[in-house]
Amino acid sequence: MNAVAMADPEVLDLLRRSQFVFEGSVTGVERSTVPDIAADHDSVVLKVDRVLHSPAALSKLTGSEVTVQLLPGSARLGLNETTVLFTTAVAFGQGILVAEVGRTTPEIVGGMSMAAGAMAVLPGARSGRAHPVLDAAHELADEQLRGHFDDVAAAIIGRVVSLQKAGPVVANEHDADWWKATIKVDHVEKGTVAGRVGVLYPNSSDVQWARVPKPRAGQEGLWLLHDTPPERVDLAPYSLLDADDWKPSDHLDRLAEGDH
Repeated sequence: MNAVAMADPEVLDLLRRSQFVFEGSVTGVERSTVPDIAADHDSVVLKVDRVLHSPAALSKLTGSEVTVQLLPGSARLGLNETTVLFTTAVAFGQGILVAEVGRTTPEIVGGMSMAAGAMAVLPGARSGRAHPVLDAAHELADEQLRGHFDDVAAAIIGRVVSLQKAGPVVANEHDADWWKATIKVDHVEKGTVAGRVGVLYPNSSDVQWARVPKPRAGQEGLWLLHDTPPERVDLAPYSLLDADDWKPSDHLDRLAEGDH
């Protein structure tokens, strides 16, 4: 799928299989910017002109160079050629290496950008313009939200009214450091919850727990709650365990659109 107009289902499929989508221009062919990874016939280096869709860790790469391992048998990219690449991350540290999943042309992408799951209109772009990549990204995000909703024990709209240490004293940096947020429930979308509910969360910044939401005093939103495992259920009935366990309140409308 090279330099052709793609229907939305094709874009959605590419997004499902990608982590990092960007528009870039080729600055080197058969070259690598990653130490200890040798270039071959399928290696190209691109300067990132626009990040279109990415995890937070890769969302600020505009202006940086990345090495891309092209799909075997795909069309070659020439020096200074611009393209939009759907990729998966292979290595990042001193240099960044990604592997191509698919590609399309910058003309299809238009004048908008998506980075770290949040849409932004670039300067000079027309708000509301049809945008296949962004439309597919929103559809994929809604699909993932509905799937996550199906997996949790309760879903509420509420506000954090207190925070307190709940678990044992932290023994090492890898411990979860369990805290409890008390949330005043304003609306129940799933589960049997009323009044105020205690929710455990790992306050640790260790890599295992860093992406799990850390409630703040007064924070409002859509809370997607898991049943607390038996060994901690005496601390609170529900827990935050996943990066997607908090969303802005307006995400409830997106659940409703999915007939939940």
